[in-house]
Amino acid sequence: MYVTLVKAHAGLAVLALALTLVWAVMVVAAKAGPGRASRLAYVGAVASTGLVGLTGVILAFAGGFVTMAFPWIGLVAVAGHGIAGARSQRFLAADRRGAAIAAAAVQVALLLVAYGVMTAKPF
Repeated sequence: MYVTLVKAHAGLAVLALALTLVWAVMVVAAKAGPGRASRLAYVGAVASTGLVGLTGVILAFAGGFVTMAFPWIGLVAVAGHGIAGARSQRFLAADRRGAAIAAAAVQVALLLVAYGVMTAKPF
């Protein structure tokens, strides 16, 4: 069961990163306001990131990682991703493309850093 959960966590992390990249590309390419496809990409990115966080919390308690830094890094990444995503969507709806692109870039950066740290396990 634990091994399956680890693989699900890793797969969801890749999916969350991919959907966040799709969202960021749609923000950059948007002409005026969020369209239907970009909303679907946004919802998919936020939902998959939330599932990554949920499986990560379960793994932290099941695997004895609660005292390590990994759950905290994941918490910052999931919370920051959600906050930056909401701002990006609001900025895009208000036709503030530059701010929307910056917030989407923060989303991508947070996930890339978290993914890199979790994969490399430097500590």
